[in-house]
Amino acid sequence: MRKIIYITGITSSGKTTAAEKLSIFLNIPFLKADDVYSMIARELKYDRADKLVMPEFWKKFEGFSQLKIKYYKELLKDIKGDFIIEGFPLFFEQDRQIIENIIGEHFKTIFKLEIPVDTWINYANGKLGGYHSEQDYAYLNRFFEVPKQFYKITDPKQLLVTGELYQREGFTDKKWELLNINKKDLSGKSIIDLGCNSGWIADNCFTAGASEVSGVDYNWRYLDQAREKGIKSFLCDLDEFNFDKEYDVVLCLAVFHYIRDKELFLKKVASATKELFVLEIPVYDKDPDGIALHLHDTGKCQYFIPTIKLITLWLNKYFSRVEISNSIPPDNSFRLIFKCYK
Repeated sequence: MRKIIYITGITSSGKTTAAEKLSIFLNIPFLKADDVYSMIARELKYDRADKLVMPEFWKKFEGFSQLKIKYYKELLKDIKGDFIIEGFPLFFEQDRQIIENIIGEHFKTIFKLEIPVDTWINYANGKLGGYHSEQDYAYLNRFFEVPKQFYKITDPKQLLVTGELYQREGFTDKKWELLNINKKDLSGKSIIDLGCNSGWIADNCFTAGASEVSGVDYNWRYLDQAREKGIKSFLCDLDEFNFDKEYDVVLCLAVFHYIRDKELFLKKVASATKELFVLEIPVYDKDPDGIALHLHDTGKCQYFIPTIKLITLWLNKYFSRVEISNSIPPDNSFRLIFKCYK
């Protein structure tokens, strides 16, 4: 399934620059949803496409929704794979639904760029000065229809670095050694690697004597590389993934913190694990008695990580024995490896 990155924010929030640089880094195309409104403005001979996006202006133009469909189709017609789309209109549910109707169901990652109040109110007022109160800001924000699952970003630079540091300093051969999995635990076994990336860990499993290795990842470019290594691959977001069968060994390395419903995920993993589950994650180590998920902001991305006590409680609920050892931090987080036995 295709993955689409939505970047939305008010004008001057830096979303276009962020989208362009992220597009170059990820090597996927990026489009401007605002262009649709420029196309509509030209057809209607209306010279303010920026005003046209506001809901109170829609009522002035008969067939406005149909025009949006027409021009979103025009914008998206040549895009077949993953892409980034940015623009103020993506605040509105109707625009996101039009995109989904055109390209089909897809995995959405939505970034909402936050900006100072004055930037928004000056834009909405169409001039310098104007609204200055929090009440007016709340009044304008009533138009926002950002879904529940989105990343709230205060600095566009947070979007510009993704996995490069992981690949260079994180999961190296030393990381594989730190997993300290006995070859006897893998020899002749069926294994699935959740978040397999390009399949380098799964390839090590083959070397250790595994009889069957499968991998799951949301990025089809990674899976192409994994398939070249002989790994049976599933293209899927881990939140949506359902196991096709039980596996002797299940691996989940450096992806658990991105899972939305973490306990449900662990429940599914436990039901599919015959012998061993290996989990590698960042944990929150500054609250030893806490049972909570904490927001972790690296300055590059945001995600929720569990306290050690919480993840231990979850794992002990589903596994009979849990061994804990240290991992290598590719960032500023504290990371652990959990080997969980049925």
